[in-house]
Amino acid sequence: MAHIESIDKHDTELLRRIENLIKSFQGLVKDAVGSDKEESLVYGLRAIVTLANMVLRGDDIFGIEPWHVLADDVPLSQPGEMLLRLKDYKGKHMPPYPAIMAFYESGYTAEIDGILFLAALGQFIRSEEKQVSINISARSLRDPDFVRCTLDRLETLECAEDEKIIIEIHESTPNLTMSRHVLALYKKFGVAFALDDVGLNMNDIMRLAEFDQLASFIKIDRHAVCAVDGASNSLQEVVNFVHKFMPEVVMVAEGVQDAEHALAIKDRFPEIHYVQGLYLPENRKKFQMEMHNASVRLQTEGDEGIVNVGGLNRP
Repeated sequence: MAHIESIDKHDTELLRRIENLIKSFQGLVKDAVGSDKEESLVYGLRAIVTLANMVLRGDDIFGIEPWHVLADDVPLSQPGEMLLRLKDYKGKHMPPYPAIMAFYESGYTAEIDGILFLAALGQFIRSEEKQVSINISARSLRDPDFVRCTLDRLETLECAEDEKIIIEIHESTPNLTMSRHVLALYKKFGVAFALDDVGLNMNDIMRLAEFDQLASFIKIDRHAVCAVDGASNSLQEVVNFVHKFMPEVVMVAEGVQDAEHALAIKDRFPEIHYVQGLYLPENRKKFQMEMHNASVRLQTEGDEGIVNVGGLNRP
């Protein structure tokens, strides 16, 4: 805590919350010694301590995975998803999923989501990336402390016209009813909502109904994006499903494999405005160049040798 005096009041609040979570979580780790849960809980504790150290150093905690633009007319020019990227004391990346799940499965969902949301807003202010989505569980939006601390922080922001914060909601369930009043408070501060990993199960139907007139973006699950044509969960089926329930929503295809895959989506699904994928370049101009090159190559080669890959016709 040697550098605590040099950080602003918002980082001080963030560190206070991290310290409280560490103290509470340490008790769980101690009680779990020798049990099947010990390893996962220790990893979660390591992750939150690492996060605290990165905050103190002023390091970026999140990487940005772009939503690459497909359509000509899009609401946001360069949005991107903020993904947790912790580095331990050796500079080695720590996989984020098991760390977050250690807290979720131990009853600390709202606590860790609140910390990550506040950290994300802090980085958003410092960053050149000005259109970002931040992941949280739907359960956190029902937690009074999470709602209070995040709304208090959002109230201090003065976003420019081309800036946008999107709450990307995962882990919502059919029996989890949202407060439309609370969601409206976020929208009052200009926050948009995105539903993550939408497919074709009953849970997804309930999620769309819950966020009718509230969600601005739907992110289509990568399993649907990569499913073969004719499958019950194919991209065509999911697009039809979403368009029927929310005709005005903006769709994002996740899990896109490469520029040719993105080009096939663009050609067949004008409803999809953005694509996202782990293997796509982080540089937006590079992606657009890859799309252009793929288009030229396919036009030159013609339709010979086309096979069905990932639910779309690709060479």
